[in-house]
Amino acid sequence: MKIECFINKKMWIAWVLLFTLCNPLMAQNMENELTKRQQSIIPIAAFTAKGDMKNLSTALNKGLDNGLTVNEIKEVLTHLYAYTGFPRSLNGISCFMSVLKERTNKGIVDETGKEATPLPDNKSSLELGTEVQTRLSGNPVTGGVMDFAPAIDYYLKAHLFGDIFGRDNISESDRELATLSALSALEGTEGQLKSHLRYANNAGLGEMQIWNIVDVLKEQVGNKEAYRANKVMSAAYERKFSMGCPIEDVFPKGRISTADYFTGTVWNQRLVSGDSVTQCQTSNVTFEAGSRTRWHIHTGTQILLCTAGKGWYQEQGQAARELQAGDVVVIRPGVVHWHGASASHEFSHLSVIPNPEKNKDTWLEAVNEEDYQLLK
Repeated sequence: MKIECFINKKMWIAWVLLFTLCNPLMAQNMENELTKRQQSIIPIAAFTAKGDMKNLSTALNKGLDNGLTVNEIKEVLTHLYAYTGFPRSLNGISCFMSVLKERTNKGIVDETGKEATPLPDNKSSLELGTEVQTRLSGNPVTGGVMDFAPAIDYYLKAHLFGDIFGRDNISESDRELATLSALSALEGTEGQLKSHLRYANNAGLGEMQIWNIVDVLKEQVGNKEAYRANKVMSAAYERKFSMGCPIEDVFPKGRISTADYFTGTVWNQRLVSGDSVTQCQTSNVTFEAGSRTRWHIHTGTQILLCTAGKGWYQEQGQAARELQAGDVVVIRPGVVHWHGASASHEFSHLSVIPNPEKNKDTWLEAVNEEDYQLLK
């Protein structure tokens, strides 16, 4: 019996290995994740683009620990000047110098790595860059801004794709990881992000590896950076866009409310508690995208001071009103209403309750999901 089980187990393992190796999809799935070394490039590039030296220092240490060499990191930081500007790149390099000094003082010896070999002497930077750009893009890049401003076309081809991409001490896929991550950390770069998705794929990164950038950004950098990448990738790869636009809350979010007054996740932080002298209560209420209150009534006035994101307010029998930072809503006693985030954005407001001892709530049914989804 034991021999038979052992044989069956060996046959099962052999069958799984054979099926995996012969199935391209399964073989590809084995390499869906970026390596730790590759993942380390993402926060280094994003924090450099943001100018966040404190978190960049942590990311640089982690990158060295995860197998990036000194020269590879120097090359990533140098490469980024083309996308983030000289100030960000120089600040990043200075930060890296400080990190290396601290590690040396601790007795840590980091691998130097290889230097870039000289560019080929049988072709100009323009010729080399045109070849590299065409291969990464999949087609010759012409027209539009290139024809409108020929100088930028020359600089992109000769300098960016020739002098910079032509250096071989990091791979083209590493450069695209750094580029995508840096662009995700900057506002208004959706067009460039979309183009570099194609470049990254042509540089050897698979779709799932490119998607992995979103996960790393969310875990190690921030929700806004992950949101930008997710939005562009969802459109490019025709996937459902699942992330709500995050906000930077002015006040603490507090704890997730466990009361049965809401649909979705809502945070509540009491800022001012009313007493006999100050007869007013104020709370910061933060709604995850798609979250909202139930229909409800106050026996007194409620005032909403909107601080971030995009939301909705609706009174029974009236059209919903879109809310943004700076909007003020005064809700009269006895009015049936609801308020919360839009389906695509997080939202926060201050809830001001005068005379809290006498101002009581009555909670009613949840907002109809179909009606809510119609709000745009």
